[in-house]
Amino acid sequence: MTTLNKRPNALLKFFFKMPLFMHKIGFGGWERLIGAQWMLIATTGRKTGKRREAMVDVMDYDKVIDTYYIEAAYGSRADWFKNIKSNPVFEAQVGRRKFKARAEELTEKDTGEVLVQFFRRKPAYTRSVMAMVGMTFKDEEELREIGKKLTLLAVKPEKG
Repeated sequence: MTTLNKRPNALLKFFFKMPLFMHKIGFGGWERLIGAQWMLIATTGRKTGKRREAMVDVMDYDKVIDTYYIEAAYGSRADWFKNIKSNPVFEAQVGRRKFKARAEELTEKDTGEVLVQFFRRKPAYTRSVMAMVGMTFKDEEELREIGKKLTLLAVKPEKG
């Protein structure tokens, strides 16, 4: 299992766009009802220079170092990921908190550990989201192996 290898079909694409749509019509934060937390990312398009928005899962938040951990389902192929590589400072919003941010990729080992910790906190959510995209696992060791092939980012508020 790796990052998603093909683009989602129309139904799955619609499903993935729902959180962004719900946020835009004023229902941001509803994801907590299903045990999730999402981050709205607004990047600058690398080709167009236009504002581009995406909603991503927050896998974890470390208060001590003020860092959010998010996943790029399509890895380095995700448009928002490519935009961040091209324009590293972007806008982020988690709940009502809005900030300028930068992101860096986690190592394979750290990615596996963040994924396992997320699973321990939210097993049903983790299994259902991964199953939706065709990823299954039987135990934490297998999940760590899957994690080595995923792209997770540490998102930190920009200083200054």
